[in-house]
Amino acid sequence: MQGKIRIENLNSKNIDDLILVCSSKRLNDPVHQQGIALKKRWLRHMLAKYGAVAKIAYYNERPVAQISYHPEEADPTETSARKNVLTISCVYNPTASAQKLGIGTRLLRSLIQDAKKQKGCLGNTPCKFILARVFYTGEFLSMSDFFEKNGFLRTPEEQNVLYFPIKDVYEPVKPLGEYKSLPEDRNKAVVFYSPACQFSYEFAIKIAGLIREVAPDMTIEMINMWEKPYESIKRGNWPIIVNAKAVKAFFMDSEKFKEEVRLALNGKS
Repeated sequence: MQGKIRIENLNSKNIDDLILVCSSKRLNDPVHQQGIALKKRWLRHMLAKYGAVAKIAYYNERPVAQISYHPEEADPTETSARKNVLTISCVYNPTASAQKLGIGTRLLRSLIQDAKKQKGCLGNTPCKFILARVFYTGEFLSMSDFFEKNGFLRTPEEQNVLYFPIKDVYEPVKPLGEYKSLPEDRNKAVVFYSPACQFSYEFAIKIAGLIREVAPDMTIEMINMWEKPYESIKRGNWPIIVNAKAVKAFFMDSEKFKEEVRLALNGKS
């Protein structure tokens, strides 16, 4: 028999529940704790300025899943941000006992209904459309398949982005472009992280560690992209730069990543 499912908007009293959904197995990790602290500060700022930027699913009163989102124009790294557009950054249900119950779909539909009713973090203004930025997690149904199953459409020019029309059709955006080599980036590495995800800082630390395995003496600059968006924008919002080269390999494929770092150190892309 299926238990009780409840959806709740993020508020100042349930921030720890949101964190627990994704971080229950890493609460004692000191590096991850730093990411959690960054995320909590970001959430409090977003709540004060925009209102709820996440929904939490409870299964038998236990927080088990979440959907995170924000107005596109809230992101300071978005150089062509569109007004009245919502961006979904993550939908996640890591709880085995709460999977295959349609909880992710219920979270998504709750957000869509809010957008249709002019409720939520857009300040009660009409939502044009909802964007979903997808990425590979290696778990469960792919994010692209999940969103397409729920009526999202592929965008014509934004890679790894889907959309759901609410009050308007999709509005194209001018791409920022690829990273262009900057003299200031030579002989060092630049690694960006986002406070919007508690894993981002931890991943940045792991990336820095892999770079040091190849180049132990290299200077590595780690930058919070929401605090210094201009640093990210001038690099085309590319998250990892080594010796003025954009590193494109996924860091979890460590050998491939380190090989690309070696090529960058040798002046090759």
